[in-house]
Amino acid sequence: MLSFAVSANDTILWQTYHRPPGTFNYGEHKGQGFVQKALQLIIERMPEYQHEMPITTLARAILDIQAGKNTCHPALYITAERKKHMLFSNAAILNPNNRVIAQPESIAPFLNNGQIDLAKLLQQDGLIFGQVKNRSYGNAIDNIFKKHSQTKNFVPIENVDLTRLFKLIELDRVDISIAYPFEVQHYLQNNPLATGQLVAYPIVNIAPYSTGSVACPKNAWGEKIIRQINTILQEIKPTTEYRDAMTTWRESERNNPLFIHYYRDYFLNH
Repeated sequence: MLSFAVSANDTILWQTYHRPPGTFNYGEHKGQGFVQKALQLIIERMPEYQHEMPITTLARAILDIQAGKNTCHPALYITAERKKHMLFSNAAILNPNNRVIAQPESIAPFLNNGQIDLAKLLQQDGLIFGQVKNRSYGNAIDNIFKKHSQTKNFVPIENVDLTRLFKLIELDRVDISIAYPFEVQHYLQNNPLATGQLVAYPIVNIAPYSTGSVACPKNAWGEKIIRQINTILQEIKPTTEYRDAMTTWRESERNNPLFIHYYRDYFLNH
């Protein structure tokens, strides 16, 4: 009797970590994050591969991709440093940009028309910043960190679950951090002990939306996967099905004129 085995090159390890509402790797909503729903529409069009979903940290996912393993991540920012070892697809995810997360009383002196000048904020010796390990916040925000970060005021936070970070801010052990507004909203809505005092503040001169891309190793295998994914994205991004998958847990975006503008005029062309 013939036996057919899936070769290593026919398997894609989609490494993700628990980051609601983008990814749910455990709990009642497992697999129902908006990143996971968008990824599923891509996977359905790649039946020739075995798709596995190991749970990991962002740091481990990045290390495995850099090591040339058959590992991909469904939604990463493109940075110059990452491009040294990774290949990226066209834009696969469109979401609100990162914002400063803080309690109102901590941030009030630094507000200007409801926005925060991040460069000035990072120069305040009295503020403690919770820094999520290995996380990129997009090139514009990352560049501000490179110029103005004060390492003595930074507390490293493991990139596994932001619940701990938000609790530290509520307990005044950390003053500020950066996260997506929908991450804070999900935390406040799903944690009974949350104080409800966390607010997401827009950052001066940062666009309201940003994109994430599929990342794979910078080798022949990764090039083949990315090329195939780009073809799939060109087909499915204009569909209502993909838009709805990508806006799961933030359905109000579907009727937001600003989101519609970015989706139509930017996301579909990148």
